[in-house]
Amino acid sequence: MKALIKGFFNIHIFSLLLLIVILTGCAGSSEETSTSKDTKGKTTIEFVYWAAAGGEEKGFNDLIAKFESENPEIKVKKSQVPSPSQGDYYTKLQTRIGGNDAPDVFRVQYQKIGEFSSKGALLDVTDIIEKDKDKYNKSLMTAVTYEDKVYGLPHHTDTIAIFYNKTYLDKLNIKAPTTLDEAWTWEELTDVAKQIKEKGLAPNGIAMNASASSAYRTLPFFFHNGASLLTDDLKAANVTTPEAIETLAFLKDTYTNYMSKGNSMKGSDDPTMLFTSGNVGLLMSGNWMIPKFESDMKDFEWGVTYMPVSKSSASDMGGNGLAIPSNSKNTEAAKKFLAFMGEKENVKEFIEKGLFLPSRSDVTGPFNYDVKDPKMLDLFIEQSKTVPVELAETVTLPEFSKINQALGDSVEELYTQDADPEKVAKDLEEKINSILGK
Repeated sequence: MKALIKGFFNIHIFSLLLLIVILTGCAGSSEETSTSKDTKGKTTIEFVYWAAAGGEEKGFNDLIAKFESENPEIKVKKSQVPSPSQGDYYTKLQTRIGGNDAPDVFRVQYQKIGEFSSKGALLDVTDIIEKDKDKYNKSLMTAVTYEDKVYGLPHHTDTIAIFYNKTYLDKLNIKAPTTLDEAWTWEELTDVAKQIKEKGLAPNGIAMNASASSAYRTLPFFFHNGASLLTDDLKAANVTTPEAIETLAFLKDTYTNYMSKGNSMKGSDDPTMLFTSGNVGLLMSGNWMIPKFESDMKDFEWGVTYMPVSKSSASDMGGNGLAIPSNSKNTEAAKKFLAFMGEKENVKEFIEKGLFLPSRSDVTGPFNYDVKDPKMLDLFIEQSKTVPVELAETVTLPEFSKINQALGDSVEELYTQDADPEKVAKDLEEKINSILGK
């Protein structure tokens, strides 16, 4: 409850401070925005971002150096900070933007862009994205668009699929699907999990890399089954349909029968450790895990296959964009940097070094990924194209952080309290409608 109150307080303080900044700007002079120039006439822009050590960090450093070389009149001040999962990244950004001390460019998860753009906190960058708009993944363009204007660069993406213990599947004489058309159905997935468990190969059949904060990773299952969290106009909940209730029942059945009891939304199990140690045979997780499995899976062979299907294919929308605060003091230089980072060859260089998936459809292979089996990334690239536009619209709503929390609480009830899926659906619908002001 304290966390909820703190979050509510921070959001409203951010809105109030931002309003003051906007009004102050409107009342100011009509002169162009001031720039931060040094004695040599260079403009300095501040770029706030997080980056994992290794390829991702190198990707940013190399591209920043390249940008400065091609644009000698601009210097990029690198402000590398802990990732959102490790600290108060967005709270600090909100404070800086609201206090008129905004950086010029910052990294942002797609799920957070709607929260910023809806408050007028981001610069409209439609003019620099428009010419290549049709070359970006449609779901990612949806994520950075608010009221028909573009407020960020779709920099890269990632998604989830099913990792499998090949040693176990070989013992069961099971061959994992190698094409999207052959993807396991829900029933086939749980049958594999059942065999793994019943044959004594592992204590549990499957694990999911989804926690209370990333409950949105369960959303693909809704779209697999022709269901959705919200109505088509995104103004109301839509989780009491037969298809949505059936989805919740499937998630409950999967947890109850094939998952570790510590792998709930709020459990203490590390799903990655369950997989690498051989305590589960299947793991729903993302392409970013490949290097870890290459280094840690010493006792087993492993592979990756597509997300399962019911009525259709779907997966999670991951990755990050780049955005410019509306009160940046160096907007023209910031826009040059944003445009540079979105150029085809630069996108390719960054995703290869950071082990991401391309945001642009015209960024094609072969890719120079630093992994033993680069073809695994090809599977994730194909899977990323199954992310529904409707899912992107849902997770980028300004209210989605609250909706995500409600979803996580509801799934936790299914998992650990033996709750009835129909009742959970009804309660979740009421929570979401309340959040949306219905």
